Amino acid sequence: MSGSRDQPSGTPRRLHVAVYAIARDESPFVARFMRPLAVADEVLIADTGSSDDTANLFRQHGARVVCINVSPWRFDDARNAALALVSPRADVCVSLDCDEIIQDGWRENLERVWTPGTTRLHYTSIYSWTAENTAGIVCCADRIHARHGYRWRWPVHECVEWYGDGDERPASCFELSVHHHPDPAKSRARYLPMLERAVREDRDSPRMSFYLGRERFFQGDYGGAAGELRRYLRLPTAHWAAQRAEACRLLAASLEAQGAVEAALAWRWRSVSECQDQPEAWVELARALYWRGDFEGGYYASRRALAIHNLAGSHASPPEARGALPHDLLANCAWRIGLVDEARRHALLAAELSPRDERLRRNAAYFDGAKKVECHVLKQECVR
Repeated sequence: MSGSRDQPSGTPRRLHVAVYAIARDESPFVARFMRPLAVADEVLIADTGSSDDTANLFRQHGARVVCINVSPWRFDDARNAALALVSPRADVCVSLDCDEIIQDGWRENLERVWTPGTTRLHYTSIYSWTAENTAGIVCCADRIHARHGYRWRWPVHECVEWYGDGDERPASCFELSVHHHPDPAKSRARYLPMLERAVREDRDSPRMSFYLGRERFFQGDYGGAAGELRRYLRLPTAHWAAQRAEACRLLAASLEAQGAVEAALAWRWRSVSECQDQPEAWVELARALYWRGDFEGGYYASRRALAIHNLAGSHASPPEARGALPHDLLANCAWRIGLVDEARRHALLAAELSPRDERLRRNAAYFDGAKKVECHVLKQECVR
C-alpha cells in the first residue's frame, strides 16, 4: 500500500483512500484483485469464513485481513462489518468484490474529481463480457463513497445509502472503470430466499420488489415473476424510469414464456413509453414486431434504437443493443418494405459489427447482390 505522505505546509491534504471487500474462498482471484491496489492507502479484507488460503494470500499481498462471522448470512451486515473496520481517518472508501478488477489509473481519476464536500462517485462498471471478450453489460456503479455517512442496506442486491448530515453530493468519473469477471462456480441459490426475506421486511421497497421479480424470472417462475413485477410497477415510490422499463421487458418475456404473446407485446410498447432513451427497449420491441410480420413497426423501432447514443440513463446496457442486432433488424425490416438501399447498408454494418456470424455475412452478400425484394434468410435463418 502506498501509505500516507507528508504534505508541504500550505498544500491541500492528500486524500486517504481505503479499499475494502468481503471475501470467502477467493484464492484464485487474490493476485489479480490486489495488483492495481498498490496505490491505495489501505486495503481491508473481511474474510467471512474461507476454507482455503484466501486470508493468508491477501496478507502476503499487503492487505489487512480480519475474520468475521455473519449468521444468518446477509450481504449488508457483512459489508457494514467490513466498513466498520476501515480506518476512521480514511476520506474515501472504494468497495469492491473479489471478482472485480479496478483499472489502472483509478486513483488519479478519483482524485481529479473528488473535490472537498464530495460524498459519492459514479463510475463505469463492465459487468459481463461477450464471447469475443468485449464489453457486455455496462452500467453506472456508485460503490465509491465517503468514509462517514454511509451504510449498507438489504440482504442481497445490497446498496450503500447516505444517512449523513446535510445533502449527499455525488460526482461522476466514467473514465474510472471496474471490470467484473464473475466466478462461474459461485451459486445464486441463496438469492431468491434472501430477496423474499427483503420484501417481507419492506414490501414498499421498489428495489427489492424489482429484484425479486427478476430473480423469479431467472429461476423460471414466470407466473410469480409477472405478479411481482406488476406489483413493483404499482408501487408509488417506483420512480426510476430505466428500471421501470426493464421491469416491463421482463414482464413481457414472462408472458411470452406462458404463451400470452399479445399481452407481452403491449408490455413491450409500455417499456419504450416508460423510458424512451433505452436502446434495448426499442430493440426488443423491434424484434417482437418483426416476428409478428409488422415490418413497418419493426423498421420504426429499430431506427429509434440506433438513434440513441447516450446510454447514461440506462439501467444496464446489454451488448445486443449496441452491436449488430439493431442493424440486422433494420436491414430485414427495410428489405421487406422495399427500402433496398437502406437494407443493404445496415446488413453490411451488422456483418462488420459481428464478423464471425455466418448468417449476417450471407445476409449482407445476398442483400448486396439481389435484384428483387425477397429475402430467403427470413424463412429459417432470421433474426434471433
